[in-house]
Amino acid sequence: MKKIRRSARIADMTQHLLERPNVLIPLTFFAERYSSAKSSISEDLQIIKEVFELEGLGELRTLPGAAGGVKYIPKISLEKCKEWVTEMLEGLSDPTRLLPGGYLYMSDYLNQPQYVNRLGKIFSSLFTDKEIDYVMTVETKGIPLAFATAQYLNVPVIIVRRDNRVTEALW
Repeated sequence: MKKIRRSARIADMTQHLLERPNVLIPLTFFAERYSSAKSSISEDLQIIKEVFELEGLGELRTLPGAAGGVKYIPKISLEKCKEWVTEMLEGLSDPTRLLPGGYLYMSDYLNQPQYVNRLGKIFSSLFTDKEIDYVMTVETKGIPLAFATAQYLNVPVIIVRRDNRVTEALW
């Protein structure tokens, strides 16, 4: 990539980090990508880190040394979590959603990416400091939520089914 202005570099770095949660990215990657010194990259990352923390988007963790780099850890503030949950609860509390047998109709929420992604971020925030190998779900409506959570944790999804399918691995 050709040399670009600092503002464009910060915007591109932010996008790169947001698309790769929980992935360690060496500083040399950014230094080579933008033809910039590592010290400049470190300053840019500090700006991004401050904005992420200020806006409650998560945190940037830097690991020193030759094998080090930077990693975006998605997190959600308690205030933002309450805001999202309250918004969903207001929609779900409509009495017409109650189905025979006492079931609550919520498929429309589970089919809307903005709600599923919000829930995935909330769930993944609970496990950011844990060693998670995968997200497991049963073969139900929870599959989209499992994928959203796994995306933020950067781990695979395992779907537990009654029967294996030919197209799936047998691990």
